[in-house]
Amino acid sequence: MKGSALFDNLAQLAAQRIGLRIPDDAHDRFVGILREHAKRQGYSALEDYRNFLAGKQASEEWEELARVFTSGETFFFRDHGQFDLMRLRLLPELIEQHRIDKTLHLWSAGCASGEEAYSLAMLVDMLLPERSGWNILILGTDIDSKAIAKAQCGHYGRWSFRMVPPEIQQRYFNAEPFECGIRNSECGMIPQSAFANPHSYVLDERIRRMVTFRVSNLVSEPFPDLGSELHGMDMILCRNVFIYLAAAAVDAVAAKFAATLRKGGYLLTAHTELIGHAAQELKTRLFAEGVVYQRNSECGVRSAEFGAAVFNPQSAIPIPQSSIPIPPPAPIPAKHNDEALLKQARAHADRGEFNLAEQVCREALAVNPLAVAPYFLLAQLAQVKGDFELAGECLNKAIYLDPRFVAAYLELAALCERTGDMPRAQTLRRAALGIVRTMPNGEVIEQYETTAGELAQWLAQWEREPTEG
Repeated sequence: MKGSALFDNLAQLAAQRIGLRIPDDAHDRFVGILREHAKRQGYSALEDYRNFLAGKQASEEWEELARVFTSGETFFFRDHGQFDLMRLRLLPELIEQHRIDKTLHLWSAGCASGEEAYSLAMLVDMLLPERSGWNILILGTDIDSKAIAKAQCGHYGRWSFRMVPPEIQQRYFNAEPFECGIRNSECGMIPQSAFANPHSYVLDERIRRMVTFRVSNLVSEPFPDLGSELHGMDMILCRNVFIYLAAAAVDAVAAKFAATLRKGGYLLTAHTELIGHAAQELKTRLFAEGVVYQRNSECGVRSAEFGAAVFNPQSAIPIPQSSIPIPPPAPIPAKHNDEALLKQARAHADRGEFNLAEQVCREALAVNPLAVAPYFLLAQLAQVKGDFELAGECLNKAIYLDPRFVAAYLELAALCERTGDMPRAQTLRRAALGIVRTMPNGEVIEQYETTAGELAQWLAQWEREPTEG
């Protein structure tokens, strides 16, 4: 088999087994990694290694390749906006729905080393401190068995808390040396020196017991499955996973998620990940904190009538606010500035009043034609409506007005990728990478609730030079 044909075959095989998408400009890196792994497995010819990968005995090798090509980067309460949304809106609503049957099923899919799944458990503990008689399942799955082993340890370093209020850390973690009982080679990512590190933290055993972890391949594993935990979910979190998947795999996994949700259940992804891919059973909801997908319900589950969310970890038992009626946004006099108008537009979008939100955005632009934020919100509204051409126009205007607006580059790259314009998508991501590399590593990218350093690492994953820092 000739080189180009062999590459295409290997890329197709990666898409079939783990859903992996290989960008055009990652050809050399992909082949280089495969040659290195082939040598480790004792194959001198890449075609022989390909035959091994196509067999039934290569599941561990595919797991290793998935680990190499994806980022296990995560931390507690990553994306505060989405966790605000869950804490003050979605979870209280789900808990109230299940007051009689006392069941709550939550799934962190692609949980890496467990921080996201444990963050869910902490939220449930805050919102439902008295859980006697409740059947609560919080499931964390990942294709990486080493990451799952670390998650089961419940042992974390300071880096996992970099955006966590100290009250949360003090409430749920103990700073002490910890021996998890798993050999370093199995647990992975935990050097033995960390056990004597005064800055190591052990999760409270009560929270650890709330979460079940297991290895799962979202692409190859069939679900919903009544014979396992993977059915009847009230909420699924799958963030920063779809970005690595081929389009066909995204469609397939999104459809399986939709079927695994109960009617009215929620699917949360990272920003823009499912643009153009959401399953028919899912309706799109736009909140100030981002896009959420909800399985169509015949029960009339309330969806868009919620107010602003503010994460307040200092409260011992947060007060659910989803049952409080929220009045419509108050009219704003024409003399008000564009920031006040933008706030009103976001409130309309939050309530599902997309046309009104668009109208107020344009009023804000009439007040200040050079404002960038209204164009970004207009792009989000256009994407929710399926008008991707208008979304692109708005994002281009945002970049013209602010050439350092990283989020606009990345949203526009996602749109280009959707239409098959891979060269421009990659050019836009490289431009975003160039911008974030000039920013302090700790500076927060507001739209994505992540730091410039972390975003640079993700954007550089397909670059041929190693990521700095």
